[in-house]
Amino acid sequence: MFLTILLALVVFTVVVVVHELGHYWAAKKTGIHVVEFSIGMGPRLFHFKRGDTIFSLKLFPIGGSCRMLGEDEQEEGEDGVVKSPDPRSFASRPVWARMIVILGGALLNFVLAIVLSTIMVMFNGQDEATIRSFSEISPIREAGILEGDRIVRADGRNIRVSGDMRLALLDADGTPIQLTVNRAGELLDFSVIPVYIEAENRWILGFHWGTAFGTFVDIPEHLQNYTAVRQLGFFESVGMGYQNITFLVRATVTGIIRLFTHGFNLQDLMGPIGFVDMVGGQVEGVTAAAEEVGANVGLAVFWTVMNFTILLSTSLGIFNLLPLPALDGGRMIFLILEAIRRKPIPPEREGMVHFIGFALLMVLAAVVAFNDILRFF
Repeated sequence: MFLTILLALVVFTVVVVVHELGHYWAAKKTGIHVVEFSIGMGPRLFHFKRGDTIFSLKLFPIGGSCRMLGEDEQEEGEDGVVKSPDPRSFASRPVWARMIVILGGALLNFVLAIVLSTIMVMFNGQDEATIRSFSEISPIREAGILEGDRIVRADGRNIRVSGDMRLALLDADGTPIQLTVNRAGELLDFSVIPVYIEAENRWILGFHWGTAFGTFVDIPEHLQNYTAVRQLGFFESVGMGYQNITFLVRATVTGIIRLFTHGFNLQDLMGPIGFVDMVGGQVEGVTAAAEEVGANVGLAVFWTVMNFTILLSTSLGIFNLLPLPALDGGRMIFLILEAIRRKPIPPEREGMVHFIGFALLMVLAAVVAFNDILRFF
């Protein structure tokens, strides 16, 4: 349990610190003074100053922060009159510069996710939306689709990675799904009725995915003759790493939309406690599986932790861009309004909106944490 908590803390801290590094980098590039960049929260353990920025390591290893001059407050003179902002303060910079700073955190989260995803593809490979073989029950074979065909569209949805096909089946109800496949360069349309497997509580089309082996992975001899098995080159791995993250974005946005269109349920949300539990469950599962087949346990755990880092970094990037008060997306809304009006929203009004938003987010976090605890019982 201790190891699980430690791994989860490391993943969470890395992802949050990378987010704050995005703000830090953007602030420096746009001439904004960063007062302090810190790793962790709470009292300082130690710090040093480089240039005009204090770099701190704090007691609690949870996240980090990037504090910029004049970011959230105004400075008043002795007579109570608000002083002109320092030219290096956040408030004094043009709207476009502040937008770049706000977006910098999420952008670096996506960059981290793409880099790690590319590394995973290079050393592991992944499934592709190509038909390698068919299941015993296979409506897709009965429709006339062949091994080696690549699915490119499902009900008008572009299929870039295998996960897109799973998204396309989320709302399956037994009605035909319109598939477009690429067969040796020719696009062909098929109508396929998915089959519901009650034991697995899901709809299937009845085929096995093709496999793209990573740049640094040898294709096993027993798979070398399959049409839908291939080796990825370096740049193909980079492209696939990028495609994986765009898929995670699509899947996350789809999940958020379904929360409201298919009934909002707090049980579908997960906080830090639930994240620790999920990491622990996955680590135990991969450890047992690796021991059973005699694989390297440490390496299996390493790739599992990296996968969680990719998921969390992408999710944090998306979550922070939601147009909600107290989040980066909420601040972007105020900057967009300022750009349209050509004058800023009064700071006290914006501050009140963010304060209320932050309070509501804390209430939601407490409820989610309570639900996470209930899952243990």
